[in-house]
Amino acid sequence: MKVPEEILRQVADAARRAAHGGSATIDARRAAAPAGPWTDAELFSEAARRAAAADPFALCTVIGTARSVPRDAGAKMLVAPDGSICGSVGGGPLEASVIFEAVQLLRGGGAGIRRFALTAAGDAADPLPVTPTTREDLGMKCGGEVSIFVDVVRPPARLVVYGAGHVGERVAQLAADAGLTTVVIDDRPAFAQPERFPRAAEVRCADLDKDPLGGLRPGPQDFVVILTRCHALDEGVLQAALQTPARYVGLIGSRRKVAVILRSISRRLGRDPRGDPRLHAPIGLKLGDKSPGEIAISILAEVLLVKNEGELAHNRLASSGSATHSNV
Repeated sequence: MKVPEEILRQVADAARRAAHGGSATIDARRAAAPAGPWTDAELFSEAARRAAAADPFALCTVIGTARSVPRDAGAKMLVAPDGSICGSVGGGPLEASVIFEAVQLLRGGGAGIRRFALTAAGDAADPLPVTPTTREDLGMKCGGEVSIFVDVVRPPARLVVYGAGHVGERVAQLAADAGLTTVVIDDRPAFAQPERFPRAAEVRCADLDKDPLGGLRPGPQDFVVILTRCHALDEGVLQAALQTPARYVGLIGSRRKVAVILRSISRRLGRDPRGDPRLHAPIGLKLGDKSPGEIAISILAEVLLVKNEGELAHNRLASSGSATHSNV
């Protein structure tokens, strides 16, 4: 698998600028990463800053080497989703290949080990299998092999609940039991009280009419649950949420209410929101009850189903000769 020429060119350009004391630019959007060597302490401090800001990144660490290589075991580099870097694992085609692999994992995947051969001439940049086989060309002259562990760090899944009423209160409690970080937002000071949501990471009181998202920007790991006090606020929050990269957007309400809101949003946006696979409206699974507690369970069940890419099926053992489980 060839590393795109654009990435190789950016790495070469960045190396030249860094050599002259400039800033190293790797990503296509021209975001600058500070030039010069980074100590482990500086890299870990930057990693902690990104984690606290809920910014995803990949930590790439040289974990094994053979023969002559540009960096020893322990060398580290941070890679952002846009390809910008901090630190170095060796420069040149090796580093370009690692950046490419890290960006792919950030787009979808987990941690993994990548091996590279640094032996013959040329511009090929193909990762090797983790199990040693015939070495492949990276176009470098070091004559060695490098193994790099790419650890992807993403912000934890966050449940953003708009509406601090009876259902919102129960959703937040269940979410904590499920291990989800929860933020609750309401425009009523008497409802948006931390005492009512002791296990929520944050409780905000915001004017949702003026700022439908309450000062937040839901990200690709976030699940948005809309349970506000009125249809007008529901509509505003829903329209705003659908324009974020949120993974899941759910709206409570009857089918008639939801249909009216979606038609209104469709007229403004010029497209039918029902075509968005992230939209779950009305929200929740059909569990058959309308009490706040069971509505909350149906909402969390749907959120977890999406989050874990689960299967809507029973786990019960089947009788002999029949299927192992049956769908609901």
